[in-house]
Amino acid sequence: MPDQSQQVTLMDLRTRAGLTRRKVANALEITEKTVYVWETSDNPPKMTVSQVQKLLEILGCTLDELAIATKK
Repeated sequence: MPDQSQQVTLMDLRTRAGLTRRKVANALEITEKTVYVWETSDNPPKMTVSQVQKLLEILGCTLDELAIATKK
């Protein structure tokens, strides 16, 4: 099992996709601050099913990758 320092984060997925917080926020119709909180909070983000689907699309990642990246 990989240690915490090697865990891929939501920020890693976003930067790998070449996206800014603003671009993610605009695509999901949320605020940049919400994206920031999702990336920095100790709590997993609360997203709707449609937000998860859109995030998978724009990040170009799998559901498994997103689940791991958002698990705190």
